[in-house]
Amino acid sequence: MKHNIIKYMAAGCLLATVSSCKPDMDLNNPSEVSTNTYYQKISQLQKSLIPAYQALIGRNQGGYCFTTLFTLLAPGDDYQRTYKWSNMYQDTYNTPASDAAAMGPWQDWFNGIMAANLAIDKMNNFAVNDNDKETLNTMLGQAYFLRGLYYLNLASLYGETIPLYDHAIATNADYYPANAAKGTVYPQIINDFKKAAELLPVRSKLYADASNIGRATQGAALGFLAKACLWRPLIEKGKSVDYDTAIAALKKVIESGEYKLNANFKDNFTNNPATENGSESVFEVQMHNGNSWMGGDLSDSWRWLNIGLPDGTGGCWWNLAPTPMAYNEFENGDPRRYMTLWCPGGADFTDMKGNTITFDDMNAKCSSDKDLYGTRKACPDKMISDTDDDFNDPLMRYSDILLMYAECLHFTGHDGTDVNDNTGAKYWIQQVRNRANNIVPSEQSKLWYSKSPGTIPNVDDLLNAAPTINGFKMDNVMNVIEHERCVELMGEYYRYFDLMRWGMKDPKYLEPLKKLGWNENKMYLPFPQEELNNNPNLKGNEAN
Repeated sequence: MKHNIIKYMAAGCLLATVSSCKPDMDLNNPSEVSTNTYYQKISQLQKSLIPAYQALIGRNQGGYCFTTLFTLLAPGDDYQRTYKWSNMYQDTYNTPASDAAAMGPWQDWFNGIMAANLAIDKMNNFAVNDNDKETLNTMLGQAYFLRGLYYLNLASLYGETIPLYDHAIATNADYYPANAAKGTVYPQIINDFKKAAELLPVRSKLYADASNIGRATQGAALGFLAKACLWRPLIEKGKSVDYDTAIAALKKVIESGEYKLNANFKDNFTNNPATENGSESVFEVQMHNGNSWMGGDLSDSWRWLNIGLPDGTGGCWWNLAPTPMAYNEFENGDPRRYMTLWCPGGADFTDMKGNTITFDDMNAKCSSDKDLYGTRKACPDKMISDTDDDFNDPLMRYSDILLMYAECLHFTGHDGTDVNDNTGAKYWIQQVRNRANNIVPSEQSKLWYSKSPGTIPNVDDLLNAAPTINGFKMDNVMNVIEHERCVELMGEYYRYFDLMRWGMKDPKYLEPLKKLGWNENKMYLPFPQEELNNNPNLKGNEAN
């Protein structure tokens, strides 16, 4: 999948933007390729998905290539901005409408929606024969999945009054939509994921063809359907979580037998082709490091450059850094701390000359922010010669599925008798904690867990000991879920949204954000000012 996306990028992006620029004119150039004349074959419809996938990375650096690192990580309590550009990439609740952080995701993800809508339109109106029906359904399922994912991201970042595009652009009016009516975006997200789950095959069937590896599967659609149900309070403020739909979707993923936890936590975050898109991967962004720098190949990641090594090490910019809260959230004896962070007692970095650099060496070079850490997760351990890298970006892992399932069971009154009771939440949390204690023989030999297991206690023992971690006492299952999601998924973009959605039900989970200046009127990014200037029918949200 990684190479297929790149191979057809130019053609796919072109075709996605050649929709009728002058819809009210009857002039027609018979030699001009247009969306009305091109999509006549299954192979051509397949290419319509390329720009829809590409928007995940971001043609305008607004996706997981660059800007999303700031929009999704900066507002949480586990990351802090370390760059010195005062007019760019603010925290979500301090971002002006003119900021690039507000514009980037909006542009790229709405581009993805436009591409997905074009694909859906052409596929739904394609006269398919019986031999191609399954192939067409698989492609259509991917288009619905991607549209649902982009709207889930956009609605949780900007609120539910974002424009609602449910069809391909056809008229001038389509370019200038008004705000979506409240209560209309969430149902489309849910319906898109449900349609995708019905149309898409399971992972093992789709990935039997190696060219499909990395594409959306039934498991991905079900996983994000569940996530959308849990995130409903963020998208439809005042509405409750749909636990019944989430439980059914998560249970189907678990019972499918298509996924399992990797024995080694770190195997989820390497650029090794043998472990990328592995058994724990539900959906990840496919990155490819081409020949041009500064994102010119539209397929790369700037993650390590922006949030990786501390300032002064290996040429990284270190624009966002894990906070003391992030370091302290890990229990002593949890190997995940050292696979997630550059920190004391952790791994060494190797420079271009083969020199070993410890965290103490890194910290000594910092001109400021010496109380912060670096991000090792999904970043290289050795200096690379290019600005960008090709580490895939996991958006959902099986551990997330298990922890969402535990959360659903907890809130529906099923904590379980103990960690061995698989009808209760504690059992599913324990599966994730069991893996955390595994020996990781492939790790650097200096790291103790390369030879000895981790020592974090089981859930029952943690509850009995009831330590207080960053202000939350581990004396109830919900606080254990909060803690486990934080350490397991740190740096994977969900912390801020977890705290907000839980805070809609119990305000104590908003306290870490309020200490940073959060308030409810600033929970979303403002609509980009450029978009408001261009579209007279669109009004800003409460953050504008």
